[in-house]
Amino acid sequence: MLRSRTRHLVRCPRRWPVAANASLLLVGSGLALAMLSLAPRPTAPAGTVLAAVFPPWWSATRSFLAASGAGVAILRAGALPAILVVRLDRPESRARLREAGAWLLLDPQALGGCNGEISS
Repeated sequence: MLRSRTRHLVRCPRRWPVAANASLLLVGSGLALAMLSLAPRPTAPAGTVLAAVFPPWWSATRSFLAASGAGVAILRAGALPAILVVRLDRPESRARLREAGAWLLLDPQALGGCNGEISS
């Protein structure tokens, strides 16, 4: 009697490409460096001008409503509808902007005024 032999194929899970590790490290380091260089001083006094970055799918109207609801003075729109240049009037304005939906609060001077112009 002949025994049929069936080979069981052992499948190895797909391995993570080695280049992906280096790519993730490069992107993560670049993002961390950008965040550190663009972040405003943590103890920004009242009257500080910041660029508030809202979610990119928000319209300009929704960004303006969120910023005005946070009680900050809106100086101008940035290069994208979701970016506004605002002035903090009170110490708690930064926290109120984040509660209103701002993802990032950046130094507009580091961004070139958000649209290539730097005004004082």
